[in-house]
Amino acid sequence: MTAHSLPNSQALKPEWTAIQSQDSERIASVDCSAHPKLCEEFQISVFPTIRLYRQNGKPYRYRGPRKAASINGFLQRMLRPAVSHVSSKNTTSFLVGDEVVFVAQSAPGDTSLGGRFTTVAEKYRDRYSFAVSSDASQLSTVICYNNPDDLQRSTTELASPASLEAFIKLCAMPLIPELTRRNEITYYASGKSLVHYFIHTSSQRETYVTEMLPLAKKYHEYLHFTTTDANEYPDAVEMMGLRRGATGLSVQNPSNGDVFPYTGRQKITAGVVETFLVDIIQGRVKPWGQDNVEHEEL
Repeated sequence: MTAHSLPNSQALKPEWTAIQSQDSERIASVDCSAHPKLCEEFQISVFPTIRLYRQNGKPYRYRGPRKAASINGFLQRMLRPAVSHVSSKNTTSFLVGDEVVFVAQSAPGDTSLGGRFTTVAEKYRDRYSFAVSSDASQLSTVICYNNPDDLQRSTTELASPASLEAFIKLCAMPLIPELTRRNEITYYASGKSLVHYFIHTSSQRETYVTEMLPLAKKYHEYLHFTTTDANEYPDAVEMMGLRRGATGLSVQNPSNGDVFPYTGRQKITAGVVETFLVDIIQGRVKPWGQDNVEHEEL
């Protein structure tokens, strides 16, 4: 694995140092400002870039968070087969070994699921873990375990690689994602209202996600709970009716443009947020800047 660093990627350094301390022989870093020809040879144009190179020279690009734990998870996935084999004896240990795990079970006589499953596993092996179970199943099934959100889903709609891939994307989607310019269209196009929470540190996000996860599960059919880095997107804070630079919560209905910033002084808890949502639905809270206009329900 090689990391290419320039001055604008200093935040990665402590995380990368932690990874290197675990395996200094196979993990290295290259400063592209000092070795531009080498980086050009490997077609590195975006910094920082993290890649794993196998013995055959084939590169695999890391796309996840720039955190030691996430990078280490990527390493562990890539060092084992794209599809593992499990049974009732070792399923439990495999299921808790990664954040998102998929297990396929074929019905007697089904000889096609394994090939389709392997094709998709090869595509997504850098992000999730995949296994085929030897346990018997009446219907061919793929089960997904989303461990951070404590969710389990399954599907028997496996007629095409497209349906299997759609299931993988659905199950891997976090209940409380971190909203960015790259993924916001997915959530804005869902037809659901968004409960924004603006944070300044990763610890604030972790605390909020832990607190709100039960509420996000309860209302997942109608609402997307999200977090946004207020340091990276300061304009978004103001667009949601909050003071620039603030840590705060705001509810947005993308279909009609209504925004409901939380202006109370209570600490943000699941109970406070649920009461705020009910107040919006029942008309006790008016949209931001529209005090005299009746709102539509979320």
